[in-house]
Amino acid sequence: MPAPLDISIWHSLWSVEKDKITFEKIKPKQAIFDFNVGYIGGLFLGVCFVMLGALVMYQSGQSFSSKGATFASQLINLYTENLGEFSGIFIAAAAFTTMFSTTITTLDASPRAMEKSSSLLFSKRIKLNYWFWIILLTIGTYIILRYFLSDMVFLVRIATVLSFLTAPFYAILNYILITGKHTPEKHRPEIGLRILSLVGIAFLIGFSIWFLLSL
Repeated sequence: MPAPLDISIWHSLWSVEKDKITFEKIKPKQAIFDFNVGYIGGLFLGVCFVMLGALVMYQSGQSFSSKGATFASQLINLYTENLGEFSGIFIAAAAFTTMFSTTITTLDASPRAMEKSSSLLFSKRIKLNYWFWIILLTIGTYIILRYFLSDMVFLVRIATVLSFLTAPFYAILNYILITGKHTPEKHRPEIGLRILSLVGIAFLIGFSIWFLLSL
């Protein structure tokens, strides 16, 4: 699914882990290639989701349910009405694999990020390892699904607000890291990419402000 801006952190952690378990040291070009595949793939899926809303759901005349299971059924029915009954099984399979792969990805990446964050923040005073965070994430996910699944609109609204508000923060941190002393000078982006990054940060800040005002 379209990924949050902090996915760059996930890619970095996966590259480090890949370097540990393979016999060949991962080169910067290979790490950048892995990142670009995920980035372009996320961008493509993001465009697909926008098209899904604009071409299939918008002005369909249907009132969508706030319950997850009912909403999924309505979405599949919309496709079968437009493409034919044969498409139902393909749309259902695509929806399931999209959500399942997203769940697996997040279930691995988030605990890795939290483990690294806690080790940097608390050093050796508090040891919160990968398995601690994966159990906490699992429990938290269960609680959310248990109490908020019946009102999916509210759940999506919370996720959307948090994504928009944290995006500029992650973008600024990414920029500082990749252009600062922690990144070797030969691997720092050139002036053109830096300008593009600053323009992107300005856009994210402006969009977040507009989003808050439009709530």
